[in-house]
Amino acid sequence: MSDDLDTTRVFRVPAAANGSVGDVTGEAAPAQEPAPALAIEVGMATKLSLADFQNAVPLLRELTLVSTLKDDTGQLELSLTSTPAFVKSKTWRLESVRAGDRYRIRDLDVQLDGPLLTRLTEAETATVSLSVRPAGVKGEPIAEVSKSVELLPRNQWGGLSHLPDMVAAFVQPNDPAVDKVLKKVAELLREHGKDAALDGYKQGGSKRAWELAGAAWGAISSMKLDYALPPASFEHRGQKIRGATQIADSGLGTCMDLTLLFCSTLEQIGLNPVVVFTRGHAFAGLWLKPEEFSTTVVDDVTALRKRLKLKELVLFETTLITQRPAVPFSRAAEVGAEHIAECKDDTFELAVDIRRARLQRIKPLSSPEAVQTQPPADIVADDRFVLEEAPDLPDDDGGPGEEIPLDPKDRLARWQRKLLDLSLRNNLLNFRASKKSLKLDAPDPSLLEDLMSDGKDVKLLPRPDLMDGSDPRSQAIHESRERESLRRQFAIEALKRREVFIDLTKEDLESRMVELYRNARTTLQEGGANTLFLALGFLTWNRADKEDTKYRAPLILVPVSLNRRSVRSGFTMALHDD
Repeated sequence: MSDDLDTTRVFRVPAAANGSVGDVTGEAAPAQEPAPALAIEVGMATKLSLADFQNAVPLLRELTLVSTLKDDTGQLELSLTSTPAFVKSKTWRLESVRAGDRYRIRDLDVQLDGPLLTRLTEAETATVSLSVRPAGVKGEPIAEVSKSVELLPRNQWGGLSHLPDMVAAFVQPNDPAVDKVLKKVAELLREHGKDAALDGYKQGGSKRAWELAGAAWGAISSMKLDYALPPASFEHRGQKIRGATQIADSGLGTCMDLTLLFCSTLEQIGLNPVVVFTRGHAFAGLWLKPEEFSTTVVDDVTALRKRLKLKELVLFETTLITQRPAVPFSRAAEVGAEHIAECKDDTFELAVDIRRARLQRIKPLSSPEAVQTQPPADIVADDRFVLEEAPDLPDDDGGPGEEIPLDPKDRLARWQRKLLDLSLRNNLLNFRASKKSLKLDAPDPSLLEDLMSDGKDVKLLPRPDLMDGSDPRSQAIHESRERESLRRQFAIEALKRREVFIDLTKEDLESRMVELYRNARTTLQEGGANTLFLALGFLTWNRADKEDTKYRAPLILVPVSLNRRSVRSGFTMALHDD
């Protein structure tokens, strides 16, 4: 989403030495020597939709008062209004703005009219006005600025040029028509001798995920849908989205509509879908194992190709669902893989991981207030559909090789002798963070210790982007509305999935982990002692002769080992035999 920064200056001359701002002069000073003035600089969203509003995308990106006055101002009031009134009026009261200063407003959260955004059926241009007046004084403002904002209807997607992540808001697994599709999915599985439970990755590995996706393909194929051409350059400019219910009623869908229908169905089944954009086209993808990309938006096509070759991801062409007779799911997967072939590098735009978007608190668009007058039609069975068997996929049951148990005889004695070193050289008494240590983001250490004690591996991942970096959404606004600590809640949910984040970039984490892994393995092979530990809690202490200097000592040490299946699989941490 691009920001539009505008500055409107109304020249004013201070009236008196008391710092109050004088009246309008009506004329500007000569260009070579501008008269003292007060100006408003504002960065504002150029587009706004209900999806943006529900996902804490701020209207105001930046708001600053700039003074070139020779004296400080008195008390000021900065007011915001809009026409039509999609923003509730807001007034900021400022004690004063110093001469020659830039006063940055930090409270940028404004209340939007959600019902108005819900009722919009067509795009509408609104005007947002900001004005400054002396406190308690009515009349002409001493500085003002107006900006235009395009209000999008609730079913309008703004395109990749607006905010790519927000496509996840249009994946609506709770649409009533999706339930009809899921019912047909279960029936197809049962008819072909498969387990009819729609429980995602819980029952099996990649083959089970493929079966569920194939049954979803058959269920949507039974809807006898027809293809509708999307508007030109829809992937950048956006388009109106048909929801699952509207697709079921009309029997029509663009490539974007069909892709979101598949993603909604797969997400409701419990699988992790992906939306892929190429030039002038969109299609769907699916993780065959419970994983996701490290970022919501993936703009490197090689990341998709690697996962495709490892058979961890499947991409499929959604518009083939409209062909008669029905195209098998395996053929759709072949065409989907061709879209990101090496010869088509110039057509790839990006991919959006829906599971990662949900983890980053991009919620599905809420259902319209109006109750459906008629329920979605039932899906008629297609007797000619045959559920394909899953292809040869990698076995998910394999894990890291078991380490040879080590004899802990005499190790306790060695530790005791080492602990007799009471100097500050002892890392157990004076711990100093270095490249040989990593800080884990685990808000619930007891849960982490329980997972390790149960013999489960914990995956170590780089820090995620949570409403920071290039994400224009405001973490402060989200936390104030949702009343949750975003990073803490995100880390706790990850811990329940046996994942722990480390505050490093992917590249830095990889190099540090490789160094730790190799050092621990070499020490174990050469000396027979494990030197890798998980420290739970630290005691801060100081010496009597150096009260100003604080030292840290680990309280609980849990022996652990690092494992990885392959170079690309990442590292996991498990409890060591010690």
